[in-house]
Amino acid sequence: MTEHALFHLFLLSQILVISYYYPNRLLGRLNHVFETYPPATHPRLYPKPIESYRTSHRNYMIANRIIILAGFFLLAGLIITPRSGDWDKAILTWFFMLQIVPLFLLDLGALREFKLMRNANPNATRRAELRPRHLFDFVSPAYLGVAIATYIAFAAFIIFVNQFEFPWFGGYQNVVGITAMNLFFAGIVLWNMYGKKPNPLQANEDRMRQIEMSVKVLMFTSIAATIFISLSIVLSAFELNHLQAIVQAVYFQILAVASFQCYLQPSTNFEVYKDDPALA
Repeated sequence: MTEHALFHLFLLSQILVISYYYPNRLLGRLNHVFETYPPATHPRLYPKPIESYRTSHRNYMIANRIIILAGFFLLAGLIITPRSGDWDKAILTWFFMLQIVPLFLLDLGALREFKLMRNANPNATRRAELRPRHLFDFVSPAYLGVAIATYIAFAAFIIFVNQFEFPWFGGYQNVVGITAMNLFFAGIVLWNMYGKKPNPLQANEDRMRQIEMSVKVLMFTSIAATIFISLSIVLSAFELNHLQAIVQAVYFQILAVASFQCYLQPSTNFEVYKDDPALA
């Protein structure tokens, strides 16, 4: 199988995984919540009429269907158009950014819903653990050790490659970029652990589980990004740039699978959304 054929295959996989399979799973999860915990029994879960949520989720589905159609047109155009493959990485990147737009908008909508919940329940209080939260409450020392070892190995790898003075090589800018990414992720982790929770009614056990998933996904993303950049440098060094787009397609799908886990994490305590706060 040629590199172009492999690229087309992984692009098709990217279309189906990111814009069809996981959005359908997410919508299935949301529909399950609607049917199992309706406004009649859990009114505090719905600060707006139920139809507004159904419209939002229908728009999310439509947006993903449009992106799937655009992806198929893109794939067909790439198959029938002779090309060198120099633009394949850029095409994948822009298409991936388009694919995550519906999820980003859905996430913004959820933040607005949480604000409405807070306004509708100004006296809502949740009992929290008195014990301070620590990082190892959410991730094992071994997992953190792997993330740190990956970062150190990457820095050593950059020092090694830098001595060859490749004209295309960014040198220590790679370390700066990865360091900035990790600091950004660390800020998100700290905000999740110690900041005000977005959902004011969320049960403590669900909040802790959500933080744990977020921390693990961010650490996994850090490790995956570091390995991806290292592999890209290796491919360039050995003049295997024709494989870059294939590796990138795999990388984007791995990121998407990891990210969707945060949205598919099920809540276990819906009693907090019942009309009587005493039931929470």
